Amino acid sequence: MFGFNRKQWAISSIPNLSGRVAIVTGGNTGLGYITVRELARKGARVYMLSRTDTRALAAIEKIKGELSPELKPEIEYINFDLLSLKSAKKAAETFIQRENRLDILVNNAGIMATRYELGPDGIEIQACNGTGHFALTVSLLPLLKETAAMPDSHVRIVNISSIGYLFTYVGKPDFSSLEGLNQNRSTWVRYGISKLMNILLTNELQKRLAESGTTNIYCLSVHPGVVDTELIRGPLQSWPFLAPLAKITKMFSVTPEQGALTQLYAATSPEIEEKDLKAALLFPVAQLKAKASLAEDKDGKLGSDFWALCEALMRQKA
Repeated sequence: MFGFNRKQWAISSIPNLSGRVAIVTGGNTGLGYITVRELARKGARVYMLSRTDTRALAAIEKIKGELSPELKPEIEYINFDLLSLKSAKKAAETFIQRENRLDILVNNAGIMATRYELGPDGIEIQACNGTGHFALTVSLLPLLKETAAMPDSHVRIVNISSIGYLFTYVGKPDFSSLEGLNQNRSTWVRYGISKLMNILLTNELQKRLAESGTTNIYCLSVHPGVVDTELIRGPLQSWPFLAPLAKITKMFSVTPEQGALTQLYAATSPEIEEKDLKAALLFPVAQLKAKASLAEDKDGKLGSDFWALCEALMRQKA
């Protein structure tokens, strides 16, 4: 790990975001909720992309209640189902109809350690952590590039991964086909592959942006740490007998407020540009972390295969 020689980064360090527009997926609870709230607190207009209308709208009202009325926070909702490529594409299209810029995209939504199940597109549901965010991000890419060409722009794409990507060393990923992606492996290996997909998306985006001549969009991957959020639902559904252990784990977890620090740093801090942290992997709190070899993907094969598979799935299902 390569640490920065400074005190721990804090929410109070977020710069003024007035005039900027942000998207946060899975923003109605946990890390996403805090991310939406703090971006709005600093003046950004924030779009919460979530699956359940009632929960999202209730979360927006709760955030507005937590923020000072003088701030007049701007928070909007767009329906987004991570499991559906068509929903991801439609969410992007809806956003583009409403806005002419996008400064910050935080791909935060996700599921963890669920039982084996195929989603509506025939994709294993944990793998949708990767495919759903690919569909959303690629659909928004033209607008992100347009924003990057505007004066004084600071465009960020932040993909929430996990140290769990290291489970891929137990069962290596196969992105050569949907059948390869859908292999019925252990719950944690499937989760690890999905979190590796988030890092590969970061890598490939940064590389392809550079190749297209866009050099001022910063793409980052973030491991938020062990956080007390609703992600625990997946493991408990898979193994209900773990409920007592979950209570113990909770004692060693950080709060969502603490857990959201690194993704807020990635999305907003001027240090990202000052230190040229392109395609970087960050660990808590706001620390640069060396990637394991699969995530480094030096020959680019895993990332290229992942990208090609997602493009094919988009053509077939979106």
